[in-house]
Amino acid sequence: MSMAPWLSRGRLAVLGTGQALPGAPISTDDLIAMMAQRFGFSRTREAAAIARRLGVESRHLARNFKDKGDPARSGTTNSELAAKAVQAALANAGLQPRDLAYLIGHTTTPDQPLPANVANVADRLGYDGPHVELRQACTGFANALMIAFGLVAAGSGPVAIVGSETGSFFFDPAALDGEPDQIVNMVQMGDGAGAVIVGTPEKGRPAIVAAWFGALGRDRAPGISRQHHTRRFDHDFAAIRAEGHRLFDAGQAAAALQGAPIEAAHHVIPHQVSGRIGALAAAHFALPPERMFVQADRIGNTGSAAIWIALDSVRHNAAPGEQIVILGAEASKHMYGGFAYRHA
Repeated sequence: MSMAPWLSRGRLAVLGTGQALPGAPISTDDLIAMMAQRFGFSRTREAAAIARRLGVESRHLARNFKDKGDPARSGTTNSELAAKAVQAALANAGLQPRDLAYLIGHTTTPDQPLPANVANVADRLGYDGPHVELRQACTGFANALMIAFGLVAAGSGPVAIVGSETGSFFFDPAALDGEPDQIVNMVQMGDGAGAVIVGTPEKGRPAIVAAWFGALGRDRAPGISRQHHTRRFDHDFAAIRAEGHRLFDAGQAAAALQGAPIEAAHHVIPHQVSGRIGALAAAHFALPPERMFVQADRIGNTGSAAIWIALDSVRHNAAPGEQIVILGAEASKHMYGGFAYRHA
C-alpha cells in the first residue's frame, strides 16, 4: 500500500519567474540530418518515426555536435543556463541576488558531480548565501517547493528555485546506430533552465496555494536511469508505460486533497514528456484539450527545467483569478508531484 503524499501547508507568493534556452531552436529534421552527415547515422527513418510519435518538432541544444565529445557553446553550460534563468526571475521580481535567503537547484545533468552545480550557479550570480541541490529529474520542482515552504514559514526572505538540464551531452551521437534506445534521447530531449522566486504571501500577489509530492516506486524497476560513470540515460519503456497513468491518477487525487481539483482549473500543465502528452492527459481526465498547456513539441522534454519553463510561459498570459494546476511525474522511481498556482 502506498503512503499518502506529503502535502504543503499555507501558501507561497510567486515573486518572479524566468527561463533560459540555449540558442535558436533546431528542428527534428535538421537534427537527424546533422547526425547522418557528421556521424554516419543511418536509422534516420526510425528516428523521424519516433519523433512523430512523441510529437517533438524542435528543441534548443547547448552543444554544436561537431564531434562526439564537444563541449557546450559559450554561455550554455548547465550552470550558466541556470544562472541566466535565475537572473531573469530576479528581474521579473525586481530583486537582486543579495535579496535571496536561499538558492535551491535541481538537475540530473550537472556540469560535474562535485562541487554541486548550484554552487557554480551561485558564483555566476554573485550570490553569497546558502544553497542546496537535488539530484532529481521531472519532479525535482516539487521537492524543492517543499523545502521552500518550510524556509518561508520559518521567516526566511525570498527563495530561488531553479531546474536545469543539458541532456544533449548524455548520449553519444557516434553510437546511435548500435544503440537504438538512445535515439529517443536524441529526438526527445531539449536543453534549458527555468526558475521561480517565492516568498511570504501578500494580498494581491500571484501565489502557489498548494503543493504535494509522493512516490510509488518501491520495489519497482526504474523507468529511466543513469549509471555511475556513464553519460547516457537508459529507458525501460515497459515500466514507463505501466506506471504512467498511476502517477497521473495519484497527482489528480493529491490535487483534490489540497482543494485544487484539476476539473476546476483554468489550465493544467502536465508532465512535459512529449508533445502528445496534452492530448493524452486530456483524454485520460476527460477534460477539454485546450485546457492543457504543453510546449514539449517546441522545446522537447527539458526534464528538471520543464515545469518552471512552462509556468513562466503560461503565467504571462493568465487572467487575474485564474488557477493553474501542475501535474508532474518522474519515471526514474515513479514519483509524482505538483502544485496549484493562482494568478493575482
